Amino acid sequence: MKDYLKVISPFLLDYEDEVRKVRRDLHQIPELGLEEFKTQEYIKNYLTRLGYNPEEIIGTGLTLFIPGETEETIALRTDIDALPIMEPEGNEYRSKHKGIMHACGHDGHMTMLLLLAKILKDHPEIKHPNLLLIFQPAEEGPGGAEKIVRTGLLDRYHVKAIYGFHLIPYIKEGTVSTNPGPMFAQTSEFYPVISGKKSHAGNPEDGIDTIVAASQFVLSVQHLISRNMKPSDAALINIGTFNAGDAMNIVAGEAKLTGTIRSYSKEDHKRLKQRLKEVLAGIDLAFGTKSSLNFVDMYNPLINDNNLFNRVWNNLEPPKEIFEKVMMAEDFSMYLDNIPGLFIGLGTMTDQFNSGLHTAEFNFNEEVLLRGIDTYLKIIETYV
Repeated sequence: MKDYLKVISPFLLDYEDEVRKVRRDLHQIPELGLEEFKTQEYIKNYLTRLGYNPEEIIGTGLTLFIPGETEETIALRTDIDALPIMEPEGNEYRSKHKGIMHACGHDGHMTMLLLLAKILKDHPEIKHPNLLLIFQPAEEGPGGAEKIVRTGLLDRYHVKAIYGFHLIPYIKEGTVSTNPGPMFAQTSEFYPVISGKKSHAGNPEDGIDTIVAASQFVLSVQHLISRNMKPSDAALINIGTFNAGDAMNIVAGEAKLTGTIRSYSKEDHKRLKQRLKEVLAGIDLAFGTKSSLNFVDMYNPLINDNNLFNRVWNNLEPPKEIFEKVMMAEDFSMYLDNIPGLFIGLGTMTDQFNSGLHTAEFNFNEEVLLRGIDTYLKIIETYV
């Protein structure tokens, strides 16, 4: 038996076959954000067969309120959407939806919450507070968490705290990992368009070369972090695409770029956005170009609550490790803008399964989900 299975509640081993079945059922019906109709139907039918009455939310989502022994309500959230990735052949439970795959572990996240609901039915002796289970669509986009928060759900059920999980393929299988404070980054996309004037390459004086201007913008951006951020803080700016010009002998009249900003602080994020505007204005002044800069704000920084971290961490058996914050993004952060919460990583890495999230090769051993379910049980036990 694997070491991490030795520290979970022994009765959970009886659910290994059910965990495997549910995960593989869900893995075969992946759907994109706000299109999770088959997934919703599966979840609803599973909970209804257990005697629950789930309620629909924001179209394809579901919530389930389970009364407990206290007046407090805590929420447990799972994401339910998948990614536009073609899954390779090789297993009998591969996606039945061509070009869509659960390549980020959401099938595992759903399985943990569904099995928790089943276990609470099978074991009424387990004491717990009021629980609000949230099966959230569109984590990958366009931000299902924010849509759910806007419904007033958290206020309606007087939710005091929220918890969520994410499978992590670069952490050893069965290791629980979280931290106090920043865990995931705030993200924004930005879209500069630099307009100049075309001319023949033989008459550059008649044109305004946007390739030169945009290149200077790219170089200038590289200094924003090192000269506008404290050395102890972390942030990044990345230019991902650069498109300009029509022909080799024509001065380019327009350049279009795309990029991303990531940081762990809303204040730093705001400062970097302002500095990007100022740099681009300086480029226009220096080169005679006329530019525009549009931002698309994605998710806020995911900042775990210190008190909830201590509450959970002290109640967990090894293997566990402090999570090293990363520049990825998660819309679980939208809940944490409103109530305290804790996001938790569950390691899935083995010699066989070590491909990254959002890759066609991502996979994991289903038995690791028992460790996640056990962690959920340990969390809710701290409230009674």
